[in-house]
Amino acid sequence: MDDVRRLRARHDPARLQFPIEITVVGSSGLGWFSEGQARADLLSRVGAVAGGFPQFSFRVKSVERFPDSNVYYLAPGTTGRFQEFQDRLANCGLRFEPTPHAYVPHCTIAILAQDAAEETHAEVSACPVPQEEIRVASVSFWSVNQARPIALQGERIMLGA
Repeated sequence: MDDVRRLRARHDPARLQFPIEITVVGSSGLGWFSEGQARADLLSRVGAVAGGFPQFSFRVKSVERFPDSNVYYLAPGTTGRFQEFQDRLANCGLRFEPTPHAYVPHCTIAILAQDAAEETHAEVSACPVPQEEIRVASVSFWSVNQARPIALQGERIMLGA
């Protein structure tokens, strides 16, 4: 993932403050957690889903770009386990804000500026794809402050615990 950090540093420095991860709640499929839900309830319900979900592995298949955007990402070769986990969260009794985007499991490399040069697009789209198998053993809560922008890791819950 050093290549992702290098490309973020060069073309999307604000994203350096964000984890290299695959989002399950927030940007697509399920929106952010709705306001007014007790943190203890969030932790309990996500913990119940995570505890009943086995750890799994995946490989990255390619670098892709969301249509009509400057968002480049690493795409998992298989997405079923991510989708299944998100489906279980969607049905665990928590409330989520609406989002216009269907769920696409992805790890954002960088979001390029609107005026980014073609050479920049070419460099990011040529990001080397990790060859090793990646193990998913936990889920984490992240607090995002868009104004700064930073992301702070909160609770981490092991899968299959």
